[in-house]
Amino acid sequence: MDITFGELKCKEVINTVNGKRLGRITDMVISCQTCKVTGLVVPNDRRLFKSKDDVFIPWRNIVKIGDDCILVRLYETRAGFQPCPDDGTAYIQGGGE
Repeated sequence: MDITFGELKCKEVINTVNGKRLGRITDMVISCQTCKVTGLVVPNDRRLFKSKDDVFIPWRNIVKIGDDCILVRLYETRAGFQPCPDDGTAYIQGGGE
């Protein structure tokens, strides 16, 4: 399946772990060495006078790219965004304070 960045930007990103909408893709990261997409970027929770870093979603954490949305698998933790060494899943910083 071929897809353009413009088509990806129009799709809603949804976390399959908790069903939470993460927003729409704002950027895509491509490795210059391998010429492959390494991941996608979505905006993190933004509140008045408080902005958090954007969320990088590694390509291996994309479960499915559908017609209307992109399903990803991310776990929330207060430790920040880190890959999990055992199964390759990723973590995003929790914002429920």
